[in-house]
Amino acid sequence: MPPSSVRPVRLGVLDESELVTQGLAGMLRPHAARVSLRPLRSSAGHVPDTTGLDVVLCDPFAGQDVQERLGRLPALAPAKVLVYTWHDHPHRRRRALEAGADGYLVKDAPGQELVAAIDALLRGDRPSLPAGTAGEQDHDFPGLSQRESEVLVLIGRGLSNQEIAERLYVSVNSVKTYVRQVYAKTGVTRRTQAVAWAHEHGWTE
Repeated sequence: MPPSSVRPVRLGVLDESELVTQGLAGMLRPHAARVSLRPLRSSAGHVPDTTGLDVVLCDPFAGQDVQERLGRLPALAPAKVLVYTWHDHPHRRRRALEAGADGYLVKDAPGQELVAAIDALLRGDRPSLPAGTAGEQDHDFPGLSQRESEVLVLIGRGLSNQEIAERLYVSVNSVKTYVRQVYAKTGVTRRTQAVAWAHEHGWTE
């Protein structure tokens, strides 16, 4: 994962509360040999110097000045920018990526998924592409989160768990968790039933 075999990835966390920062530190503790965490603070509307950092986590959708925050994303270079937010919606993903973010991840993602997203960024990939950006179809199923909806669409296209993991830049274990959640929320027990449920709820592919 690290760009060099002799040091961990240097991960900045921009303008987050102590609660979030400490939560991240705890979540990444099992990966301490691979990732080091550094809190960052903006001052007077200017982003801090990110020289020496590999990846910066930030949430441009926190607060009211969203457009201004999005406009600051390019200034976080040379570090890669991973938007890390509670707002899981295709439109916001597009806005962030179009503004200069390198990837997008929702804050309820487990630590393993965060590490996988950082891996993807450092490989030059763009984790968690929004539906529609890479040929995926937007579809919000009733009662499912955006990620669960994405997984259900990919199940409907016949992809295996491994293929879904590679498409969404998450671990296979994360995909299995999403599949279980889809089954539980839709009341099905098999993939064929899940696909039938998807068609009953407006998916036309």
